[in-house]
Amino acid sequence: MNITKNQVDNLNATLKIELGKEDYAERVEKALKDYQKKVVVKGFRPGKTPMGLVKKMYGQSLLLDEINKLLGEALNNYIKDNDLHILGEPLPNETEQKPLNLEDERFEFLYDIALSPEVNVKMSKREKLPYYRIKVDDEMVDKQVEAICKNNGSLVEVDVIEGGEYLKGELIELDENGEAKEGGIRNEDASMSLHYMKDEEAVKAFMGKKAGEEVKFNAAKAYPNKTDYAALLGVSKEEAEHAGENYCFIIKEIKRYVDAEVNEELFTKLYGKDVVKDVADFRARVKAELENQLKGHSEYRFTIDAKEKMVKKNEDVALPEAFLKRWIVAVNEGMTPEEVEKDFEGYRGEFKWQLVKSAIVREYQVKVEEEDMKKEGRQIAAAQLQQYGLYGLTDEQLDGFAAKLLEDNKQRQHLYERAQEDKVFNVIRENMKLEEQEISMADFEKLFQK
Repeated sequence: MNITKNQVDNLNATLKIELGKEDYAERVEKALKDYQKKVVVKGFRPGKTPMGLVKKMYGQSLLLDEINKLLGEALNNYIKDNDLHILGEPLPNETEQKPLNLEDERFEFLYDIALSPEVNVKMSKREKLPYYRIKVDDEMVDKQVEAICKNNGSLVEVDVIEGGEYLKGELIELDENGEAKEGGIRNEDASMSLHYMKDEEAVKAFMGKKAGEEVKFNAAKAYPNKTDYAALLGVSKEEAEHAGENYCFIIKEIKRYVDAEVNEELFTKLYGKDVVKDVADFRARVKAELENQLKGHSEYRFTIDAKEKMVKKNEDVALPEAFLKRWIVAVNEGMTPEEVEKDFEGYRGEFKWQLVKSAIVREYQVKVEEEDMKKEGRQIAAAQLQQYGLYGLTDEQLDGFAAKLLEDNKQRQHLYERAQEDKVFNVIRENMKLEEQEISMADFEKLFQK
């Protein structure tokens, strides 16, 4: 095998790979033997097909497979061994590549590569970057306390329906005369919520009623969603399709959802016994938790500003745009050159950021360790578990979830890239001057409208 590089210009080059029979013959022979063991051909027992027939039927396709594998390995090794910094991936040359004849014994392949231009990643404390700290005011604390009380409320039994209550009782299907329908639907353990009732007339019919009283209403109008309607009737969706619309509901139980009160019971439920002293202490904790949550918003905004700053430092750097447009089309199924042309301004910024990031990794010797990836895994696991109401888990509790993510190669690569990008932003943070600014949430949100 012979690989030669031809420099087209500062940003483009071609790699010519020459393969002889000695490079691929052994691999093809092994592939044929492996295939012979598993191929099934009519008239021969599995694994007993003559090699001559296997070669005749599958030789060329296996030859092509092995050549493609060999080319992939050769390109990767050449780029790595020669420390070539490229953008995208090598693409088959479209103009000078000779047609492939599998009857030949020697082959020549030509690939285009895009070379990364030099970028400026020098930084100093004279360069400034804003860092926004979101101010947590009393109104934000009030809203959070209200949300906490709502999330930790409970159902309590009440005497009279005032709207929005949860009801339990017996549901009886009515005939056209408003009487119990013979052989009709009867659900003795029916339950429903007035909060989700869609028919105002039905809601009015229930208002002011007490346990033991009955209400006649059009259940189909009240609960137009077929799944909810079937659940109310206690039948399948198919049966509900053919059920009547009018029912009598005999009220057995009325419950209302009441928000939790800000008191010792709530403090104990949230933080444990005797941890929170009083309301002022509780509000201080809520404020601290909000500040911690909003820190993630501040960090996200910092990454945007840092990225923009570093890309702007390199706004005059030229890219191998013709190659990159070809590459985007090649790796995105269904994408057209016209679509890429239209959206290339966005791609340009992202390519420059990738260049900057790679240069920072080299210049500042950024290394990602196993613990860095595990930390990212914990963060992802914690965010996922918070969606199910699980907060405050320790690193030890999250380690199992992180380890599971690291077992998957695709997830592992994702965690590596996240950890590396975090370290790159830390390099920028350490080498530029951060100007901290306190800002209201309203003004912070305006930053994203610019």
